[in-house]
Amino acid sequence: MESKKGVISVQFNWVFILIAGVLILLFFGSLVLNLKKNSDITIADTIITNMQTIMTGAEVSVRTINPITIPDKEIKFSCDSISIGDIRKDITKNKIVFAPEVIKGRTLLAWALDWNTPYHVTNFLYLTTPNIKYVFIKPLDQEAEELFDLLPDKINKKKEDLSDIKDTGNYFKLVFFDYSNPQVPPHLNSVSNNKVSAINIISGTNEIEFYKKKGAQFEPVGKANYLGNPMILGAMFSGNLEDYECNVEKAFNKLGIVSMVYEKRTDYLRDLYAGSSCISYYDPSLFSEIAEISKEKITVNSIQLIKGLINNIELKNENLQSYSCPTMY
Repeated sequence: MESKKGVISVQFNWVFILIAGVLILLFFGSLVLNLKKNSDITIADTIITNMQTIMTGAEVSVRTINPITIPDKEIKFSCDSISIGDIRKDITKNKIVFAPEVIKGRTLLAWALDWNTPYHVTNFLYLTTPNIKYVFIKPLDQEAEELFDLLPDKINKKKEDLSDIKDTGNYFKLVFFDYSNPQVPPHLNSVSNNKVSAINIISGTNEIEFYKKKGAQFEPVGKANYLGNPMILGAMFSGNLEDYECNVEKAFNKLGIVSMVYEKRTDYLRDLYAGSSCISYYDPSLFSEIAEISKEKITVNSIQLIKGLINNIELKNENLQSYSCPTMY
């Protein structure tokens, strides 16, 4: 009887030790996982903070491309945020960043360009990586050639006929000009759909068509408007139509604010030079009209109206210069 009790006692002790051991392992395993999660959160937060600093610095270095070494993490961008994993931080409304949806790799290319209409409105920041190849589809007219030349040489860019484009393992962004029906290059038919996309610039109406690859064909996603080459490049660097439209809205909001400043300046100059030969060329209403149009949804018609007002402003400014009068901008 005592022998049986001893055996049961020993068995119970082993079961208790086993349970206690499992609980200890679970505790330390959970502790390690939590520490790793907290470490990942801290690292992600640091990377995003550093990225925001990098973007601010690159934005003011206009027309200078900055290759930047970054941690090998998947960084996601949208029009109004930057995120790594579950960590997300906002991109402010006054910062306009055109970037792919996801940036991977160790090298980030940051480049800024000023947007003028014709007076300076803001700077656009473009982000990309060497793994994204931007291909301008031949034939190219003079304006398309100028746009290509505007891109820094460190950007992975090429000019090619559609039939000559080969799969080099890159992500591809194809840029068409006034094509009636953009086609997927034959050698890219078997490439994953998410690695190939395209835009088509319609110069006559200042519109840009966005396409995504679906098998051996391009499928239209939608179209948006542009004003000036910096916006065309914004569409080229953007990961999708929605982010592009969001950034364009930010840009036109800024245009409205800056235009109101020039309206007040022109109104002041008109009062200051009343009675002189300068007075007839000071027209603050041109700026106020641009400000009003910029508040509305941007359409083909509103772009044409703004272009007409810009031409008028440029002409009046030239006349002011010829008469040695202070210019409006």
